[in-house]
Amino acid sequence: MMSHANTEIAFTGITLSEKILNQIIERQEKFFRFSKSNEKELTRHAQDIVAAYESYLSDNPNDFHGLILFGKFLRKVGQEEYAVELFMQADRINPKLAVVKQQLANYLIEKGKPIDAFPYFILTIELEPQEAVYHFQLGNFLFLFQKELIDEGILNRLSAQSFMHRSFLEASKLKPNDFDFQLRYAQSFFDFPESNKLNALTTWEKIEKNFPDKSTLEQDYFRLCRARILLELDRQGDASTLINTVSSKPLKKARDALLLQATEDKGDAIQHYKEKDNQKKQSYFTPSHKHFLPSDPHLERLRRLTNRLVEEKMLSELKVDAIKANYNQAGQIKIQITKAR
Repeated sequence: MMSHANTEIAFTGITLSEKILNQIIERQEKFFRFSKSNEKELTRHAQDIVAAYESYLSDNPNDFHGLILFGKFLRKVGQEEYAVELFMQADRINPKLAVVKQQLANYLIEKGKPIDAFPYFILTIELEPQEAVYHFQLGNFLFLFQKELIDEGILNRLSAQSFMHRSFLEASKLKPNDFDFQLRYAQSFFDFPESNKLNALTTWEKIEKNFPDKSTLEQDYFRLCRARILLELDRQGDASTLINTVSSKPLKKARDALLLQATEDKGDAIQHYKEKDNQKKQSYFTPSHKHFLPSDPHLERLRRLTNRLVEEKMLSELKVDAIKANYNQAGQIKIQITKAR
């Protein structure tokens, strides 16, 4: 006699277990849609969903899809410790799941262990190299935790910035119509001073051309970014023309700074650059990512954690084992565990 869990539903083409799991997911989606209900009601519904997942996994203990979904639900309702146990269980069943590595990485950075999280982000792109979001998230991670990776000797400045830039490039190539991915790739030219300026100019021109529906403020921001690159290419005339098309009040300070640089005497400009020892050919205007970074919940978590680590100086005080990602000559990743100093 066939197990109920594996009985196929002929008219739908799905198994009974899949049907049960879909029903739990539907209840879960409804729960989050109506999350403004009173606390008692929410608690009851959450407990019902947890009970449903537990019942399902009792009948299907090796269903890693169910484990992942249950883990994601627990993360959303603030039960990270229980969630990570489910992700680790799913990882033992199937160690080639990028989404599990992603969830474990998220957990580690939220626990103040960004160095430990790094290899898991690497594994996501190794396991699913065609998934744009994993490249995007790795780029964000490298941008925010560059200093920590350098301090630990995992990457040097040039390799960290180059790696970040390439990560955003890969994401933009895999999803050419996604504005957030295209924008962040364009911005990453400023985060990597050694990047190709002509490629940067072309990339910003494509942003303007391919996304004409953006607001006046956003369009002006694109133009100022292009103007900065033109100045770095010693094309002051073209830069001035472009800068004079910018009218958004929030960008007035940046506009005026760039215009000053575009019109100042070349001798004064050379002297100005000499005085800026560590900022070779940097303009007065550094495009701020603060108001123009793509909206991404993952990035928001990373940014909040970064601020907390800086404020509390936690990195210098962590007494934990560090997991380091090393590359061998074959291009493979080796995970090395070292005791805290």
